[in-house]
Amino acid sequence: MLDPGHAVMNDAGKIINFGARVRRGAWERDIALNVAETVAPLLEAQGAKVYLTRTQANPWRYGYSPQADNRGRAILANVVRADAYIRIHCDWNPDRKFKGFTTYYYRWGSRDLAEAVHPALAGALPAHRNNGIKRRSFVSASAHMPAILLELGVLSNKAEGKELAQGDYQSHLAMAVAEGIIDYFQRNKS
Repeated sequence: MLDPGHAVMNDAGKIINFGARVRRGAWERDIALNVAETVAPLLEAQGAKVYLTRTQANPWRYGYSPQADNRGRAILANVVRADAYIRIHCDWNPDRKFKGFTTYYYRWGSRDLAEAVHPALAGALPAHRNNGIKRRSFVSASAHMPAILLELGVLSNKAEGKELAQGDYQSHLAMAVAEGIIDYFQRNKS
């Protein structure tokens, strides 16, 4: 299950979970969706059955608050019995000098997934700050499978925000994420 963050719409079609934005530029929700929709066929080419919580054609509409939105996405991953749940986001910080990519997990059973995907990102982003793998409860306490949240960069950092808004860079990130997920499943074949 790939979960491009944010952009939940209510029943009236209004976005209630906007996500961050590059100063006068791209939205996190669009970057995350582009990355996820690029990762999906890369995994499918390896034989995976891939689900997305939202697509361009089918936006997510099952939340009335960010908390309910995130819980609903994890419940969807549970319903389809996903083997892994990857949440795709971009960071934002009031300190415009803050930069880098980070991988988060919560349950200990998710650490192997984090330790497979994060090095793939590090290999693809050698000139970027590696903020490491961190354990945080906001990843997804509701998911019953290994779950991680990827912060692919920092939108509030001028240089990273500019990169994150570029389609070629998003494709580069998607290839790294897919490589890490494939590595995880190769290491954890049952």
